[in-house]
Amino acid sequence: MYVFIINPKAGQGKGIRVVEEFLNKNEKIKTRCKTFYTKYEGHATELVEQITQMYEKQLKLLLIVGGDGTLYEAINGMKKHIHVPFSFVPVGSGNDFARGCQTSFNLEKHINRSFKVDRFKPYWLGMYRKDFKNINDYHLFASSLGFGFDAEVAERVNRSKFKKVLNRLRLTSIIYVIGLIITIFKFKPKSVTLTIDDEAYQLTNVWMLTISNHPYFGGGMKIAPKAKINKDVFTVTIVHQISKLKLLLLFITVFFGTHTKLKEVEQFTASRIHIQSKQALTFHADGATSQCHICDVQKEPYSRKVVR
Repeated sequence: MYVFIINPKAGQGKGIRVVEEFLNKNEKIKTRCKTFYTKYEGHATELVEQITQMYEKQLKLLLIVGGDGTLYEAINGMKKHIHVPFSFVPVGSGNDFARGCQTSFNLEKHINRSFKVDRFKPYWLGMYRKDFKNINDYHLFASSLGFGFDAEVAERVNRSKFKKVLNRLRLTSIIYVIGLIITIFKFKPKSVTLTIDDEAYQLTNVWMLTISNHPYFGGGMKIAPKAKINKDVFTVTIVHQISKLKLLLLFITVFFGTHTKLKEVEQFTASRIHIQSKQALTFHADGATSQCHICDVQKEPYSRKVVR
């Protein structure tokens, strides 16, 4: 059995159109498929939890049709079902997971390949646990986990009253530019204790701290240009002691990966990261925002099976 999880709002309904067209062209495949639609925030997590629990042995592939946010919800619904393979069909506004995995943006081609692939490739998700939660109370992320400025931009954009309107007009990038400019004037740099593989550092005037599984975040920004999908380490990017004017330059050069030449940008690899702050830190996981004072981050100890 094959299951489609479709976010009908992603890409202004593009996911529904693409899947319906594909299934109508492939009647034999259609008889082996079930299709579910998300109806509200967090629904993909609930759907995937139920589907994997009910059909794990029959489930040959889970196709997640939406954006990075839909994928984030879906992987957190399959935490306990590590052997379920999945394919991400990118119809969102960012689609960073697809970029990181070099997935084709020709949706029909990618869906067709997903049904024909005879060997899945491994992918190691990130795990994070915040504010001394129970060891079993954790979340997964696929692409990146970010603290500070970029997270506050994402939070401001997500709360914006104009986001839905601009999305409908296909002017999504404008709201991110507005959010970025407003956040530059409102953001206050952070002081954090950062423990990298058991070695602690006291950092002040931190603007951004991003933990990456692959190069991309924020809809195509090449935040970690040398990051590679692997089982052992993340690429960690820290931006500190930077002026507001230079931060704007960073957000221009980051699309080309040349921001790493700035003296205020530091990058390294790490397998375990512990972040602690006296003040609440806004963070985003694949674009979904929240807050915490403490966060532990590590790789999931086993690989997932992915079409990539």
